[in-house]
Amino acid sequence: MKNVLFQIHWFLGITAGIVLAVVGVTGGLMSFERTIMEAISPEIVQVQVSGERLTPDAIAERFHAQKPESRVEQITLWPDADRSALVRVAPPPGERRGDAIYINPYTGELLGKITGEQFFRTVRSLHRWLLIPSEPDGINIGRQITGFSAFALVFFALSGLYLRWPRRALNWRNWFRIDFSLKGRNFYWALHSVIGTWVILMYLLMALTGLTWSYSWFKSGASVLLTGEPVEERRGFGPGSPGGGQGAGGMGSREGREARGPGREGGGAGREGGEGRRGAEGRAGGEGLMGRESERHHEFVATVAVDIAWASFVTKAENNFKFASVTIPRSEKDPVMINYVTPDATNDRQRSMISFNAVSGELVSDQPYKPLEPLGKRIMQGIYELHTGEWFGTPGLIINMTASFLMPLFTITGFLLYFDRRKKKRNSKSAATGVANAHTDADYWIVYATQTGTAEQLAWNTATILQSGGVKASVKNISALDKATLESAKKILFLVSTFGEGEAPDSARGFVRKLLKSSLPLTQLQFGVLALGDKRYVDYCSFAIQVEQWLLSNGANPLFSRIDVDNGNELAIHQWQQQIAMISGVENVTAWAAAEYEDWRLQKRELLNAGSVGTPVYRVTLQPSAPGNTHWQAGDILEIRPQNNPDLPHREYSIASLTTDGQLDLVVRQAFNEKGELGLGSGWLTATAEEGDKVLARIRANPSFHAPQANCPMILIGAGTGIAGLRAHLHERYLKDQQENWLIFGERQRCHDRLFANELDAWQQSGFLTELDEVYSRDGEGYVQNIVASKQQQLCEWLDRGAAIYVCGGMAMGAGVHQALIEILGENDLQQLIETNRYRRDVY
Repeated sequence: MKNVLFQIHWFLGITAGIVLAVVGVTGGLMSFERTIMEAISPEIVQVQVSGERLTPDAIAERFHAQKPESRVEQITLWPDADRSALVRVAPPPGERRGDAIYINPYTGELLGKITGEQFFRTVRSLHRWLLIPSEPDGINIGRQITGFSAFALVFFALSGLYLRWPRRALNWRNWFRIDFSLKGRNFYWALHSVIGTWVILMYLLMALTGLTWSYSWFKSGASVLLTGEPVEERRGFGPGSPGGGQGAGGMGSREGREARGPGREGGGAGREGGEGRRGAEGRAGGEGLMGRESERHHEFVATVAVDIAWASFVTKAENNFKFASVTIPRSEKDPVMINYVTPDATNDRQRSMISFNAVSGELVSDQPYKPLEPLGKRIMQGIYELHTGEWFGTPGLIINMTASFLMPLFTITGFLLYFDRRKKKRNSKSAATGVANAHTDADYWIVYATQTGTAEQLAWNTATILQSGGVKASVKNISALDKATLESAKKILFLVSTFGEGEAPDSARGFVRKLLKSSLPLTQLQFGVLALGDKRYVDYCSFAIQVEQWLLSNGANPLFSRIDVDNGNELAIHQWQQQIAMISGVENVTAWAAAEYEDWRLQKRELLNAGSVGTPVYRVTLQPSAPGNTHWQAGDILEIRPQNNPDLPHREYSIASLTTDGQLDLVVRQAFNEKGELGLGSGWLTATAEEGDKVLARIRANPSFHAPQANCPMILIGAGTGIAGLRAHLHERYLKDQQENWLIFGERQRCHDRLFANELDAWQQSGFLTELDEVYSRDGEGYVQNIVASKQQQLCEWLDRGAAIYVCGGMAMGAGVHQALIEILGENDLQQLIETNRYRRDVY
């Protein structure tokens, strides 16, 4: 389960992660958009105090004198004496909003638009739909991409929490503390996981609220869940409307919701009081804003006087407001609406609404801001505030901005971790290429115990240094270390990692159980220990220390002091390399290099399961550029770089043929995403690439799935494309005339999915396949693990004759077979098979 989540996590990370980085940065920029624009426009938003301020009617008159073609729609005023006024005009025909222009409230001089409008308009479009224009049918691809990325963010948050769950979950330091002394991969992981924990709630809130704009069905579902009513039944949802809250703080229209206050897109103060107010006040503040008025944009309409209403508001409010927006009605019969924000408001969207008779100044309605009840309606009312953090006031905005700006950190550290993991795999393969696999008369045994592969890489590098100095060295996994080797060896170098909180790696558990607590005569043995660990854990290098103390207690003598490596510390590793160089007499230590891809050619492909209810499976045949110089063994892997997107990670496929066949066969099942689109890797190999096209590929040795060294019976278990790795072994055994072969194979339908049916039939008829058990799940026959469980007696008889079990295929199948073997043999006997290399798996 963890591995599956991990694979999905990193795959989405290298795709949706880039989009989320863009969305995060743009969202962070927008957090204090109005504040930034005002800060860089002091000559526009601030004026010199000189005499008495003009009344709203005088401001409208001065404005019209300078722009006679525009009709004043709304005026926003601040109680601060040195603050300019903001005038919004009616929109031109076909436009959704008119210009917002600042004006000197003392002289009537037009000051212009606030600086940064166009920049933030572009930032907003990049944030919402990646600047991708809508299609003619109204579908916005950019919005779909950001919507998918929001779903990915929810997955990242939840899967990341599961993947990093510490063993000591109640220790807060494990969750929230970053050790800045870490370096390399461990530091990247600390940043990625710990900071991810810091911001997980904010990211979930951002993603879930953001999805309401990307998908109408999500918004409708959220509305039903929170309020019990679908969005369609709540059209008036907003200030003063049925189902809305008191005052001007409800949802209103789309533009009303997305304008945060005066100055946004040239002054959004009036949008919520005008357009967003239509449901409450009828045509006075609604129809005139977006309806007939835009048709009369160039036609002069006499402005209704609002000074009496404004004077009544100032008297009633007693200057107790942050700003107020006066909407000028189209007729004296309509009331003058003023929406305003009080100083104690958490954010500028918590608007109150008051209206007066335009002629007499009498109060018509007074609707101070009041949050909706119950909580569900209040949340739906405040989706935008929750998304931006404004719901929690200025602290919420700051936290939201910080979390948004941190979004690229996860993309960057995710890529660094991914590249580091690939580099380690390449280094291990390259180092192993130049070192003899075994020397029975080795001067030095190099024993590694690893969980992540680092100790193995260093073991091969150590062997390279020794052999370059003429010293015979043999590399051995600690699982293969036995009593006889320990008692006879003269010199052993241990490269040992500590897993988790002082635990031995999985491969070392047999060593711990059988040898670490025993007493052996080791006075002839000289040893060195390289301990790999992490100082963040209390039991730093604990397993390596146990190994060293056990060696000393049995009389072994150290070649040099133990070298501890904290989080891959380069200085400590170099110290180890220098010690090895001194032993071998080598002056210069040679670093290992990455293996290169080679040019192959796509020779042909063949559909193997026509008519199946499952996805298509192809036999893909490749030809190496130098057939005589390219070699591999049964069990090896072919790594392919998809040519349709070189930035994608390589794909790994079990090889289904032998070098002697003159070609390399793969068995590839087409993969599809949730949209039904063909996968990039499998799609390129099975559909896009043409025969004769170049394929960049390289052989990766996979010793853990190589054939047994001795001629013994073999039980081969697999399902689906897992037949590939098993077929190569069967070809090899057929050429060597090795009998007693039992194949257990499963697929979906017998009539369509008998992969390589002719070969299987021929092998069975010739007696090469002693046993052939097939099971097809869609035919109601069950799965391969069911066959294993039903063949308990026969399986035990084969094992008694020394048979080896090889399993190849999907992870779920592998887990099912593994559990069936435990139930038949018990954990101890199965572990014995693992330690004696009689149970090997290639699952993916």
